[in-house]
Amino acid sequence: MSLERKSRTKVTAAVCAATLSLLALTWSAPAARAAGIVPVEGGWVATTSARLPVSFEVQGTNVLNAHFGFSWGFCGSYESHLPNTDPIDANGHWSFLDTRGQTIEATFFAPDRAEGTVDAVERQLPGCPHTHATFVAAPGTIPPFVSPLVFAVQNTITGDIARRPGVIYLGKNLSFVLSNLEWRSFGGPKAYATGRAGIRQGEREWHPRASVRLSSLVEDGPYKRIYSVLRYVLHGPVPCGFGHHGSRLVR
Repeated sequence: MSLERKSRTKVTAAVCAATLSLLALTWSAPAARAAGIVPVEGGWVATTSARLPVSFEVQGTNVLNAHFGFSWGFCGSYESHLPNTDPIDANGHWSFLDTRGQTIEATFFAPDRAEGTVDAVERQLPGCPHTHATFVAAPGTIPPFVSPLVFAVQNTITGDIARRPGVIYLGKNLSFVLSNLEWRSFGGPKAYATGRAGIRQGEREWHPRASVRLSSLVEDGPYKRIYSVLRYVLHGPVPCGFGHHGSRLVR
């Protein structure tokens, strides 16, 4: 056999060996994946050790829309309903970090069993410490989402709240009032209204037209949110030194 033919035979054998190795690797991949835990697809539900709800969906190799309740000690209990997609790693583990710092994570130990935790970070308020809860989830029907009720602070002195309030008291003894409020929108990330302002100084009163915007929703327990920032613009005469526009942290 010529030297050139021997060389060509060696190259062909090497190519065949490499091809067989690649085929073996490709063939073994599904077997390795099949050896792992494959969780049941669809809805999963649980209740944490703090007696708060957990739900999520399994779709392929991802967990979708992990919704959960969490506690901040004496500050109360809240819920996270942010949309999310969380990959399941090779060990069956997944996690989601809420924008406020709360974390939910779990590991699938069987096709119909996942064990996890919910952690709430410490909040910079008295009585809002770090809290930790555990849960065991199983396939189940996810309850329908209940939209939280949205409120506005009606009286910044007493803290009273109302839905679509017709009057908002901003000053003591009726010194600054927004009244006759007609809401163009309410319940979304921002709310808008028009009305009249009542400004009283001594025996004089001013009643300019007013534009009002509420924003920055904060949670106040399960299924309840309150606008925390109020901005206003006044159109018309006001007392000397009284600004035509301003903002208030009302919650």
